[in-house]
Amino acid sequence: MQVTDKPRHSPNAAHQEVGDEAILINLNTGSYYSLNDTGTMFWELLDGQRSIADCARLIAGEYEVEAGVVEADLLELAADFKREGLIVV
Repeated sequence: MQVTDKPRHSPNAAHQEVGDEAILINLNTGSYYSLNDTGTMFWELLDGQRSIADCARLIAGEYEVEAGVVEADLLELAADFKREGLIVV
């Protein structure tokens, strides 16, 4: 994954928000994942139009942290999402 990638939700992924968290389900495997509020915000931003860098800037602004730190975390999370079949690039 690269910060310029513009991932979007996989058609094989479903999600449900519960409070400030989201539950993701891979419909092919039945595996499910729980996201905290930051992960949920990232998930909501994954529309295929925004790059990972764009998402990092938005999240950094929301939480008043450096975008570079957020970018590194999002790259790792996006790689996990891709590996688990939850997003496509």
